[in-house]
Amino acid sequence: MVVKLDLRLPGKETREERESGLKHLLLFAAVFLFAIASTLVFMIGGWQLYSLRSQRLELNEGVLSNTEKIAIMDKELGRITGEMTKLESTLDYLLSDIPSVELLTSLARIIPADINVEFLSLTSSRLTLSGTGKNEEQILLFANDLNEAHFAKGVSVPVISPGTRNGVSVRTFKLECTLLPLDQIIAAGRLTEIKKTDSDKEEETL
Repeated sequence: MVVKLDLRLPGKETREERESGLKHLLLFAAVFLFAIASTLVFMIGGWQLYSLRSQRLELNEGVLSNTEKIAIMDKELGRITGEMTKLESTLDYLLSDIPSVELLTSLARIIPADINVEFLSLTSSRLTLSGTGKNEEQILLFANDLNEAHFAKGVSVPVISPGTRNGVSVRTFKLECTLLPLDQIIAAGRLTEIKKTDSDKEEETL
């Protein structure tokens, strides 16, 4: 018969088990906290990546929008600059030595009653007209009279095409008249006035 004696002090084994259980509990808690911290890091990192991507897309859209706006502004600026150049050229001519009102008055005398001028552009060297007439013959006669005016250096061949105004068939036209230099127009205008005066005197004598 063999008898085994437990010579350990009472309660010692219980303390070791408790210490081992506490260690396991602390280890489990550390692993659990680590898992929670890792999950939070991944969630925060993912949210930041999504937020940065959204901001990047917004910035790209903003850049494209600004680029389009700048292109539109440049186009509008070019158009306004062109219009200002035309206005400055016309203003310079109106303020020059040539009395433009008299030139337009002379032009009005040349325009037949059946010719309707819808657009007129006047610069120091060029007169541009566009409008309508009943037929091509009237328009060509008007161009010929304009070519013989004292201020005209030359007149382009009218561009004539069919059109309608208020339901009525007409012929539309566009032509350009190259003007003589200012001093020649002044001289030609004075010569025309002298000839007209002499002609009136001759008629009175007769």
